[in-house]
Amino acid sequence: MMRNNREEIQYHQRKFKYSLSGDDPAANFIFDLQPPNEFAFSDRYSQCLIKINHAYLSNRGDAVNHGLDAVFMDKAGAVELMTCGCLMMTDIRTNNCQSLSTNVGVIVPPVGVGGFQTALSGIHAVLHNTAGSVGVAGDFKGAAVEAATSVTRGFAAAGAAGIGAQQNNYTVNLWEYRDDRPIEDAGVLCSNPFGRKMNIELFSVDSGNRVLMTSLSNLGVAASNGSSLNIELEILMLPNPTPDDP
Repeated sequence: MMRNNREEIQYHQRKFKYSLSGDDPAANFIFDLQPPNEFAFSDRYSQCLIKINHAYLSNRGDAVNHGLDAVFMDKAGAVELMTCGCLMMTDIRTNNCQSLSTNVGVIVPPVGVGGFQTALSGIHAVLHNTAGSVGVAGDFKGAAVEAATSVTRGFAAAGAAGIGAQQNNYTVNLWEYRDDRPIEDAGVLCSNPFGRKMNIELFSVDSGNRVLMTSLSNLGVAASNGSSLNIELEILMLPNPTPDDP
């Protein structure tokens, strides 16, 4: 649809992008979405499209190993495999967006409640490891595996002697989601989200349990719980329908 110059300016005045960053030991992220201009909090715009453009999750807040041996852990202290990815769920509710697991119509419950519930939905994204995952501690081709993120093995364990001995090499991997489609195609219809706090939590797609990131060698130690999240959130306010609309 063609817009004149005035309509073009108004369109961009009601389109917003937020860069959200957080580091929280419990992986409970809270962002205060205050209206940036009058278009965000006007009685002419009570609905909007919301889209997560990209999200990056790591355990770089780990003050011990700095995310080099990151694993996911549930709130009870058990390591989660996360074979199907990490569900990043907001508390922005909508009837038009839902996450299904193993062909069961269940969604994570409201913030602070563990386990699965039915008929709940919200703006969310499923994050996947950018280079796959080796799971949890175990053996791979006879060599001990020390991380659930990307691991590049050296010729020998750190400190090993002998010709050709080399220290293990590690990379901090990202759990990532990206959607480059325009918001008009990929955005989800929601009510106005401004003037409130948005809560984001992480869940295992496999079990439905709330999870956080920690260090495998310092499992559950406060200094190693360093879930760090970066998100780009896009919002497009929609004009309310009027009696003159065709």
